Amino acid sequence: MSTLHPAIPVLMYHHVNPEGKFINVSPETFERQMRYLKDTGFTAVCTEDFAGILSGKIAAPRKPVMITFDDGWLDNWVFAFPVLKRYGMKAVIFLVTSRVARQGIRPRSDQGYTDALPTHRESKALIEDGRADTVMLSWDEVAEMQESGMVEFHSHTHTHQRWDKLIPDRSGRNEALRNDLQTAKELLEEKGLGGNCLCWPQGFYDDDYLSLAASLGYRMMFTTEAGTNDSVERLQRIKRIVIGNIGTLSFAKKLFIYARPRLSRVYLTYFK
Repeated sequence: MSTLHPAIPVLMYHHVNPEGKFINVSPETFERQMRYLKDTGFTAVCTEDFAGILSGKIAAPRKPVMITFDDGWLDNWVFAFPVLKRYGMKAVIFLVTSRVARQGIRPRSDQGYTDALPTHRESKALIEDGRADTVMLSWDEVAEMQESGMVEFHSHTHTHQRWDKLIPDRSGRNEALRNDLQTAKELLEEKGLGGNCLCWPQGFYDDDYLSLAASLGYRMMFTTEAGTNDSVERLQRIKRIVIGNIGTLSFAKKLFIYARPRLSRVYLTYFK
């Protein structure tokens, strides 16, 4: 593995919460995972460092990794953020900008909060009921995490819609997507947050989507496709690794495999 262009595994999380099984990691498991990264010499990198390392413009740490969260759930603030700070692990959160609460700072686990938040299914029901502010991050919480230097924020679109399922007509679908991406980008930039990285809702994209996003200034695009990243040419199709509520041994195994491009390709050939 080249020291100039090392493979960088990108970890994908959603919820960190005491309750819930689907796309959820318990706070205790998440802490063990972050402790493992710290103890074994991993350095969590931000998006600019990620691109710089792959292009050879920035010297790589010995064991780079990227930590990402999709959607912008409140539990990222309550349970994940304190752990990230404790172990010095930077992270990226992709926000669905229409769902971010206008204001408010809620108590965190490092401030004595211990109650579970709604599960993923319960959270989706609350969003459909117009109560997204009860389960999503607020702009005040986003600002505090951004100011800490530990978390950066980018686009998960404005609405999290799968336009390919809603609008059969290609032209109409692309126009809806353009408006969605543009609105999210402008809102994030207005808030002083990242405007050049995008995570596709449910991992769906096609050639039209890639071209549209690039034309709006999105330089890095994150997928749900399994694999690792060792080439700057892949910045429009960044691969990630689903991290569930798994033990330390399974977590270590994933990192070992996906820090090695050849090994990960062989592994995915037989176990995808």
